[in-house]
Order: sequence, then C-alpha cells, then structure tokens
Amino acid sequence: MKRILTLLLTLACAAVLADAPAYAKGHKDAAHAVAQSIVPGSVAVAAVRQAYPGSEVLSHRLVNGENPYYMIRILTPEGRRLDVRVDAISGRVRR
Repeated sequence: MKRILTLLLTLACAAVLADAPAYAKGHKDAAHAVAQSIVPGSVAVAAVRQAYPGSEVLSHRLVNGENPYYMIRILTPEGRRLDVRVDAISGRVRR
C-alpha cells in the first residue's frame, strides 16, 4: 500500500512539474508583449511638456501593473508641483 501511494504521489508531482516550463514560457511571452508595447519615457515626457507648456519636468518613473503608466512630477510656471500620469501604452496624458 505504501508503495502504491508513493508511486501515485510521484506521478502526480511529475505531471504538475511537466507543465511548469510551458506555463513559464507563456507567462514570459505575455510579459514580453506588454514590455514591447510600452512607449519610451521620452515620449511620455514630451506629452506632458505639450499638455503643460512652460513646466519643468522634475522626475519621471514607470509604474508597472495591470494598467502601466508613467508618473511624471512637474513644476508649473506658477510654482506648483504636480504629479501627472501618462498612459504607458498609448502615451496619452491622464487628466
């Protein structure tokens, strides 16, 4: 009985592990596809400069997730600091 349980457990583990490389490859391919469709940071910064003329870009960073976006911190001509979001897929400024 112990041999049968050991054999069944071994077969179950082998079946699960046999599918792992295929899952990992699919997950990697999906991540690669998303990474390929993200606009460069320079495009996002240019969109913000166009939407907020005369503003100085202080910093920018990419925030990954289900809906990736760039968070761009600017200083307006009036002296206000703003955090502006730019859609990382379309390059459009989110108001």
